[in-house]
Amino acid sequence: MLKNKSFIMDNGIPLGGLGTGKIEFFPDLTIGNITIMNNWSKPLRNIRGFHIVKDGIFLQTNPGRNVPSPPEYKKVKEIKVIEKFPLIKYEIPEVNVKITIYSIINKDLKESSLPAVIIKVRGNGVFAISFPNIVGSRRAGRVNYALKKKLNGVLFTNERSLQWDPAYGNMFLGCIGCKVYAGYSFYIPSERGMTEDISPLLSLGEKDYYKIESYAREEIAGIVWKEIDGEDTFVLSWYFNGKPHHYPYGHYCENWFSNSYEVAEYIFTNEPKMGLEDEDSWINEAYRDGLYILTHSWFTKDGRFAIYEDPEISLLMNTIGAMTWDSASFPLLELYPDLVKKMDEYFGLFIRNGEVPHDLGEESIEAPIYGASYGYPWTDLGSTWVLMIYRDYKFTNDLAFLKRNYRKMKEVIDWLISLDKDKDCIPDSKGGFDNSYDGTYMYGASSYVGSMFLCALRAFISASKILGMEYSIYEDCLRRGIMTFNSLWNGKYFIAWKSDNRKKESCMSSQILGQFWCDILGLEPIIDEDKIVQALRSIYELNGKASKFCLVNSVNPDGSIDTETDQMRSCWSRVAFAVSAHMIIRGLKNEGIEIANREWETIKSLGKWNQSSRIDGMTGNKVGLPYYIGSASTWFIKFALTNFTK
Repeated sequence: MLKNKSFIMDNGIPLGGLGTGKIEFFPDLTIGNITIMNNWSKPLRNIRGFHIVKDGIFLQTNPGRNVPSPPEYKKVKEIKVIEKFPLIKYEIPEVNVKITIYSIINKDLKESSLPAVIIKVRGNGVFAISFPNIVGSRRAGRVNYALKKKLNGVLFTNERSLQWDPAYGNMFLGCIGCKVYAGYSFYIPSERGMTEDISPLLSLGEKDYYKIESYAREEIAGIVWKEIDGEDTFVLSWYFNGKPHHYPYGHYCENWFSNSYEVAEYIFTNEPKMGLEDEDSWINEAYRDGLYILTHSWFTKDGRFAIYEDPEISLLMNTIGAMTWDSASFPLLELYPDLVKKMDEYFGLFIRNGEVPHDLGEESIEAPIYGASYGYPWTDLGSTWVLMIYRDYKFTNDLAFLKRNYRKMKEVIDWLISLDKDKDCIPDSKGGFDNSYDGTYMYGASSYVGSMFLCALRAFISASKILGMEYSIYEDCLRRGIMTFNSLWNGKYFIAWKSDNRKKESCMSSQILGQFWCDILGLEPIIDEDKIVQALRSIYELNGKASKFCLVNSVNPDGSIDTETDQMRSCWSRVAFAVSAHMIIRGLKNEGIEIANREWETIKSLGKWNQSSRIDGMTGNKVGLPYYIGSASTWFIKFALTNFTK
């Protein structure tokens, strides 16, 4: 019996550091979906051989979860679970045991990129922990060694794995003063099919070495065990430093460590602490659990960092536009300002004659895609990048950074202006795939594209003033663009778009997203104050009430959901949290919190550690891309309440 409703059993809480991959821990104290071996897009879903045992009792309610014919385990009946990324606590009352498992996320990049999880056990008795050797993409050559140094434990290696193997490397499981059983073949035939040999976990002997022979097809594990009276600490660390074709970059941890044992030794010597707030509120829960996307990231040896847009379908890195990397980088700017500035400036290296790319590449950080739909220049990406650069300056006060990027900012603004063929100073939407709402046709002046451009123009003019550059022609464009934008006003909100005699009257949740950027960056408004509040009220009344699940992207004037495209009928939670925060900033605190809380409750019901790119506004189902990069946008609510309310 499990006492926690936060888990969807296909996904546990992912634990790991920046660029290290992750191990998911489930509420029954089993594990799965491992991506620690440079295999972010191809997780090891079903894991056997991981156990925590006290005096012969398995501290798992389903220890044979992935065993076809499980043996007779003596196991606990109930586990109480509390979890908040990057930590999970298990309480097992019947044996008076508490187990806390966590990874390190704090403001120190070295410690936040440690490839390890820490296991703290509180109780009295003899405790044993086992883990399988998963080193090397093939079983042959796997070897377990007993290490007895400052730490005792099992070193997992593979003698046949070569450096181009993604799973090339080693792992370590140990503690101070552990007894070590280095290995055994635990997955064996039985009368009813394959079963698990659990006898070494019950007899608890010692063994220094075990190897899978070249002709064998075994699964082997190692065990560490210790008598505990109170609390003790174990560490599971990994070090996969291969150079596979899709990831030849190395890992950030390689600057300090040469194997997994050294990682574990550092943890025991320095006792790194988590640096995230532990406030007991749904807002802090949403903020911290949104940071799970850090476990779907790359962090190279030379210090480049990127998050998958999603790790299973698109495989694109650091996608920007409509609150993707542009939202994830807000909380990261708070934690690692120099890293965010580095990557946003790095993004600028790929700007092509003013056109900003959509991402850094498909499982690459060196081969960007321009617009994700070749032949259709996207009209919102340039504005997004300009705002990211200005934000990085504004939040860090780094004038040298602004100076270095000013020329590129100007190049991007000029390119966006060149898209304005009708000279109304809003980049023209031409239909097709030319914005972040994939496959949604917009024409002429779009409220979403227009608001983003006008705020980017505000930011560029502000940067020009700060640096003493000429900006008069841009002020004239801003004035004309605001006039055009106001022509989209229908008395209640800014309509989706208009072009000559055609227009779309729907109410989009992102219609004044640019104004949201202006507000959080302290820039002058691009919209009359009364229209900002009225537009937000209309979004609350229309988009907020059209679905019982979430804030819908687009709603018709009569309050029905816009079903023109899948994107329009969907909810983008990353935008919903930005809009909710905007409501809070603009005095609609109750409305903003209501929208955000409902969005979060829907996300939790669908699985908060696998947030999708879209929620269907009509059915409430999870659709689109998994493990989405925009999941960390819950930070906006925390930021708005901290900085804009009394």
